[in-house]
Parts: sequence; structure tokens; C-alpha cells
Amino acid sequence: MAFFASDNKQPNGKETTGGAATIIAVNTKFKGEIHTDCHFHTDGEFEGVIHSKNTVMVGKTGMITGDVYAQKVIVSGKITGNVEAKAIEILANGRLEGTITSDELVIEKKGMFLGQSKSNSKEVKLLSDSQKPQSSIELKK
Repeated sequence: MAFFASDNKQPNGKETTGGAATIIAVNTKFKGEIHTDCHFHTDGEFEGVIHSKNTVMVGKTGMITGDVYAQKVIVSGKITGNVEAKAIEILANGRLEGTITSDELVIEKKGMFLGQSKSNSKEVKLLSDSQKPQSSIELKK
């Protein structure tokens, strides 16, 4: 595991913003819980819970088993578990299995999502019959 400055790149080649990143390298296994304000990127295996106030990225060789809570989650590898984020992107060949809660979900061609999706946005309450308007309009032919 390492800490790097803001010259980190996302799986899609774009540069990240917002400072340092926590990185788990290929052939590295980590088990536990992480709380971080910075970006989190794994090309190795992580089992546990991740709380990030920034972006969590799973590289092509990366695997996360557990729960992820972040502003944004980008998946090129595999996540198995619950994911809560404002935005979730499953890139080509990325795989997410589990329950997701998000305002925005993007799945690229060849990306895969298996599970249940919930919206973060407020639920729309339906009116009961007694609350519905009583007026009606008759249409003439």
C-alpha cells in the first residue's frame, strides 16, 4: 500500500483531482477497514469496508469484497458487496455484484451489474385516494 500525490490516473486515463491517493498494488491483499479523505485505488485484493470522502477506483486486476461508501466509485475490476455513492461507473469488463445505492449509475458496454439498485434521491410519495383531486373532465367524441 502506498500514498501518492495528485499525479494519479483513473482507469480511464483521466487525472484525478483533490490530492493524495491510497493505492493497493497488484498481488497485494489487504483485509480490514479504511477511512480516508483522499482517493482510493486498488489493483490488488481488498476485503472489508472502505469509507472515502473522494473516489474509489478498482483497476482491471482489482477486487473488492465488502462495503464501499464514497462520493464516486469507478469499477474496471470487480466489486462484490454493497456500494453507496453519489455516482457509480462500471467500465468495460468491470463487474459489480451486490446492492448499490446511488443517484447516478453508468454501465459501459461489456460492463456488468448483478444485483439490486436503489436511488439516493428522495422517494416520491403517491397520493392516497382521499387526497386525489375529485374533478374530472368528460371528453366528447
